[in-house]
Amino acid sequence: MKLPFSTLVQILVLHLLVVLSASQDFDFFYFVQQWPGSYCDTKRSCCYPTTGKPASDFGIHGLWPNYNDGSYPSNCRSSSSFNASAISDLIGKMRSDWPTLACPSNDGTKFWSHEWLKHGTCSESVLDEHSYFEAALNLKKKMGLLQILQNAGIQPDGGFYSLDSINEAISNATGYTPGIACNVDASGNSQLYQIYLCVDKSGSKFIKCSWPGSYCDTSSECCYPTTGKPASSFGIHGLWPNYNDGTYPSNCDSSYPFDVTQITDLESSLQVSWPSLSCPSSDDTSFWTHEWDKHGTCSDTVLDEHAYFSAALNLKGQKDLISILNSAGIVANGSFYSLSSIKQAIAGGVGYNPGIDCNTDESGNSQLYQVYLCVDTSGANFIQCPILPSNTCQSTVAFPSF
Repeated sequence: MKLPFSTLVQILVLHLLVVLSASQDFDFFYFVQQWPGSYCDTKRSCCYPTTGKPASDFGIHGLWPNYNDGSYPSNCRSSSSFNASAISDLIGKMRSDWPTLACPSNDGTKFWSHEWLKHGTCSESVLDEHSYFEAALNLKKKMGLLQILQNAGIQPDGGFYSLDSINEAISNATGYTPGIACNVDASGNSQLYQIYLCVDKSGSKFIKCSWPGSYCDTSSECCYPTTGKPASSFGIHGLWPNYNDGTYPSNCDSSYPFDVTQITDLESSLQVSWPSLSCPSSDDTSFWTHEWDKHGTCSDTVLDEHAYFSAALNLKGQKDLISILNSAGIVANGSFYSLSSIKQAIAGGVGYNPGIDCNTDESGNSQLYQVYLCVDTSGANFIQCPILPSNTCQSTVAFPSF
């Protein structure tokens, strides 16, 4: 039986999600390579290029300009176009080292055009088109990723390996800690998909990365969604019915299970604003299912499934937490800030006192993790919280990049 509730609480989880779209400057590159077997061994299909099946080796996904605060520029010059003739001397190497697996089959030109227009144009202050693609090819050759893993006994034979062993093998060989993204095969197994390494602005030297935001920067692992790495912003954790005494209902109506077809018009917005970082990588559906089944069903006297998820998205849109903090000089770049300054900034921007939840990074530092704001029972308006969660933060808090 469901009981009436008094207050809804929205929790926004730190995923740092802001994409900047019109800058010619940047701080470093992500060099991203993907394993073709993992691209194809999922529920989605893949197609070999018209030039034939790629070799069993890591292929380049991209060379992506990024900022130190975790955001990144994209599509920086709308007047620019990809010119295949500018890289005619590289085409043979591109086909072997930077192949496409997208359907329908093609010769790779569409993939390279996308990478140049979205990412390459944002590095034109340093690398022209030919230099951009040549830099990526040189980085792949310099790294020899497959050989690194095989030398450590990690073979692409369907075997299972610990994430730590993969990290260690790449770190020992390159001198730098990689970012690792997984996807899920048709049987639900987590599999090695993409490897990220950071590169200096010249596009020639590997450098140290900071990985990534508060969810991931702990002793537990995180995995990007199968739809790709989330942008750098706060992501929704949930919209949770609560009582004024601090208790809450849960799993209120097993007869009303999550139905993804009810939110098809919201799905693209949910992937951006409500992403999952849990392992193994997923398309976020299991995360949304959990939130609806545990929390949403306790509000279905007021909000049906569609209205519940729509309300959470609207609340996130009302108050942009990352902008509120940035305006107060609190930036997600790994710096430390007083807990009181964070609370004051959010209270000033929202109009109500927040609850702040911290976790601890691998060095034992307290870092900003979750922000709680209270909402009325319509799910539409922020209100003053009758009770806030107990403090889990130290007086000084890190705000990590992502």
